[in-house]
Amino acid sequence: MLALLAVAAALHHCPAASIGPGSLSHGGTAGASCLLSSFQNGCKTVDYTLSAFGVDTVHSETFRVDRLNGRCVVVIVESFRVVPQPPRSTTRLTCTRVHRLNGDVVADRCTPKRTVSLTKLSS
Repeated sequence: MLALLAVAAALHHCPAASIGPGSLSHGGTAGASCLLSSFQNGCKTVDYTLSAFGVDTVHSETFRVDRLNGRCVVVIVESFRVVPQPPRSTTRLTCTRVHRLNGDVVADRCTPKRTVSLTKLSS
């Protein structure tokens, strides 16, 4: 029980970002930069959520820096929700690299193979 509390206390949240509905945008790239810094500077456990909102839908990607088999990874869980139903997880990825690429922050070297932007949701 104490170990679980220690893990929960160690988790930090990077600022979330959201897009929509329409052209509304909140949070900018601070959360993506926070996660990148945590990944590159000691694999500190953090999470960050990027969401896009429609009239009655929510598409989210939650990123979490963690250690897996002694290696720093980012676990990405993608979910989709039609309000008022609960969210449904649609994809889970484990990525071994996070870096800046052409003005963006991306996770790559993922299983399954994919490159994921931390600032733009894929459609």
